[in-house]
Amino acid sequence: MLKKSLVALALVGTSFASQANWQAGVGYVNLSDSEGGDSISLNALVGSLGYKFKSSDSFYFMPELRLGTGLGDDDLYGIKVEVESFMALSLRGQYDFDNGMYLYGAPSYANVEVKASGYGASATEDEWEFGLGGGLGYNFSNGVAAELSYEQFDGVDVVSFGLKFDF
Repeated sequence: MLKKSLVALALVGTSFASQANWQAGVGYVNLSDSEGGDSISLNALVGSLGYKFKSSDSFYFMPELRLGTGLGDDDLYGIKVEVESFMALSLRGQYDFDNGMYLYGAPSYANVEVKASGYGASATEDEWEFGLGGGLGYNFSNGVAAELSYEQFDGVDVVSFGLKFDF
């Protein structure tokens, strides 16, 4: 009886895994802002995890979580500014073309924690913002794609390039 249950559980698990549309990714993100003649540009390394729900033959919805950390810093009036953490929740709508290209758009809710240090003091600040963005991608194979995207959160421009892997 135990043997039959284990075989049945393995078959169900294999069936579920074969239908999975999980997508993981890694990417480079540039956050830039120009206000009142001052400009700042920060970089981050971001990982993502999402699940693609098929809506029609070529259209998908994908909730996605992105988490990242800063790669570099910028200087503003002698104060070093750097990304401590990046987090975003998105709901992507994606249209796949027959040639491997795809377009997507997504509202997002994101948080960036920034650290500023200089003149013997430091402080961190984080803020949640709603944003909107979109981009395009290309599927190199059934499991690997590259993407370029643009988003804007309350005047902050976010440009990213990444690789996505289906599993």
